[in-house]
Amino acid sequence: MSGQPKIKPSVYAERKYNATELVDFDMGIEYSGALLAIAGAEGELADAELQWYIDEVLLMGVTQEYVDAIRKIDWQNVNIEEVLSKVNFDFPLNVKRSLLYQAIKMSRADGLYHEKEKAAVARAAEILGVEQSVVKSIESIAELEDSTAQLLRSILSSNL
Repeated sequence: MSGQPKIKPSVYAERKYNATELVDFDMGIEYSGALLAIAGAEGELADAELQWYIDEVLLMGVTQEYVDAIRKIDWQNVNIEEVLSKVNFDFPLNVKRSLLYQAIKMSRADGLYHEKEKAAVARAAEILGVEQSVVKSIESIAELEDSTAQLLRSILSSNL
């Protein structure tokens, strides 16, 4: 245990994830380890993938110490099944689905959603007891969000 204080969700975390409960620092790092292992399932954790997650957790209100702890995770040696069995899912939001959403968004951050990343997401969903139809829905939402963001950037950067 790190002895770090619990993390209070930011307004962003409340609006995007309906996160209202304090998050245990160490539990959050375990959760982060699972995400990094999933996004790195094809053998590489792309800089864009890690940066997406760091940007996301900073928006959610974490400290620099938390970001530093994420950067120290040995994601290549994370046992996803073991880590997911340790994560506390006793929250008002559906943490299992949130983890899968973040894993998918992080995996797509480098512009590719590799087959091995998809397989790791599917495996994590199976471990968590989340139906594959829900995973497909989350994947579709992530794709729509990315397409919408790309369209918005295009509109805002052109002289239409």
